[in-house]
Amino acid sequence: MKKLFFTAALALLAMGVFAQKKVMKSAQKAFKKGSYEEATTLAKQAAENAETSGNSDVYSLLGKISLQKFIDGGLEDLELAKESLNWFNKALELADPKAKEDILEQALTNPLNDQEAVGGEQLGLLEYWLVGVANVALEDEDYAKAYPYLDLAYQITPSVDRAFFTGYAADNADNEEKAAEYFKIVVAATEAYGNKSYAFQKLIQSNIDGEKFDDALGYIRTAKDTFPDEELYGNWEVEVLIKAEKMDEAIANLNKIVEAGNADKVTYYTLGFLQWNNEQLTEAEVSAKKALEMDPNYLDAFYVAGSVIFNQGVEMMKEASMSVDDDAAYEAKKKAAQDRFKEALPMFEKLIAADADDVYALRPLSTIYDQLGMDAKRDEVLDKLEKLDGGE
Repeated sequence: MKKLFFTAALALLAMGVFAQKKVMKSAQKAFKKGSYEEATTLAKQAAENAETSGNSDVYSLLGKISLQKFIDGGLEDLELAKESLNWFNKALELADPKAKEDILEQALTNPLNDQEAVGGEQLGLLEYWLVGVANVALEDEDYAKAYPYLDLAYQITPSVDRAFFTGYAADNADNEEKAAEYFKIVVAATEAYGNKSYAFQKLIQSNIDGEKFDDALGYIRTAKDTFPDEELYGNWEVEVLIKAEKMDEAIANLNKIVEAGNADKVTYYTLGFLQWNNEQLTEAEVSAKKALEMDPNYLDAFYVAGSVIFNQGVEMMKEASMSVDDDAAYEAKKKAAQDRFKEALPMFEKLIAADADDVYALRPLSTIYDQLGMDAKRDEVLDKLEKLDGGE
């Protein structure tokens, strides 16, 4: 009796498995006929049944159904594309090697009809259409459309090149957060890649704009190691150090540029400006004058050199006033101060010639005229300042 019962149970089990396989066959037939809703209902029924839920073919079919609906809808409904991708990924988890090969088979353009694809019918076909739409959108500079298609395509076949163009599309669509995610993938890649510098620059600028200076410096320094011949990153490092108020580091970096023989007039001017603000007056004067050697009409460098020399003259006059009981010492310090004023004089006059209303040049100039006994010019400058300050 037990044997009879056991045999009957096995028969019922076999009938159940057969029934579910029949459901799958019916689902496949419905799909081929274009009855997608019926095919979906039957395939999901098979997916929910214990006898067939572990069969990768079930999920491949569901992926094909969503993919075909995506294609028939003019490749516009990305939710269907995402749905298709999810089903195919589920199929891959369960598939044997041969089934995986089928799922991943690449689709190619039909050489006889460039509007058709041949080859793969699953993930490869989904990727084919996603990339096709994205490429057209990129050519049309419709980045808002290109980005989500590229984002899905990257999930199918990740690569540095695809990461870059996905980030590029996101960036131009003003999706900075997603752009940064993809550009980080690009800069982290160990392989050489032509657009890696662009990705670095975007990440650096984004962090500067967000005042994340330490993060910006991290990318800058990695970029310097990656592109040792690119001067951009060294100059950028100095700029960010200044913004981050790390003056000593900024000065040290500029000195490295000078020592390497790569300094231009802007480098020397910037170094002089920072040294001046860091109260390194002797060094600041040397740097600013070096910039003027390179460009005798460099107005910004005149500001630094003139201001440093003027401030030194003022300090010398203060020292002279403290030596009133020693005539010789007083005269010596006064003469040294006047020599400094005489040197600064043409620098400020050069600035006034470029902009007659430059109060930052007029104010020290009035003091210089006064100290050098040029009373008429002093009064002229003072009158000018009074008018600019709203006195008339």
